[in-house]
Amino acid sequence: MKIGIFGSGDTKLRTAMSVLKTKLVNVIYIRTSPRALWNALTRPQFTRQYYVGLELQAELKPGGRFDYMHRAELHGRPGAGVEGVVIEVIPRKKLVHSFEPKFIEDKPSRVTYEIEPMGLVCKLSVTHDEFPEGGPTLETVREGWPEILSSLKSLLETGEALVIPRDP
Repeated sequence: MKIGIFGSGDTKLRTAMSVLKTKLVNVIYIRTSPRALWNALTRPQFTRQYYVGLELQAELKPGGRFDYMHRAELHGRPGAGVEGVVIEVIPRKKLVHSFEPKFIEDKPSRVTYEIEPMGLVCKLSVTHDEFPEGGPTLETVREGWPEILSSLKSLLETGEALVIPRDP
């Protein structure tokens, strides 16, 4: 007889539930159009300016690649900084992709961008969830998302991304 929700054979279910429970949500309001915001989120000439120098290489269709690539001249190495796969795309409204950092050892999580037009501004909600239990991605992106989104806002509103100083 099993008592409680989980029995000894329910390890997979317990792991799946622990992956789903942590959700990091960032909301920012940007004076821009949905088209300009979408372009900034999905085109490498924009991501390289606000996303810590990484250039997005993406196939914007379910199952397509969604990789933020290092630039040798900036990062001193080639290859992906973050690898992912597109899960859902609704142009200028919603983009969902997996997120597997290559700069730390961890399994994939998930990122959802939602764009909501509000007159002269857009509300951008970025939800990062499905973190592997005990992995380092959550703590790494907890600081990273506010920096990236602040730089994106600055780029779209002023034409210049923020340069955020790093400790040596």
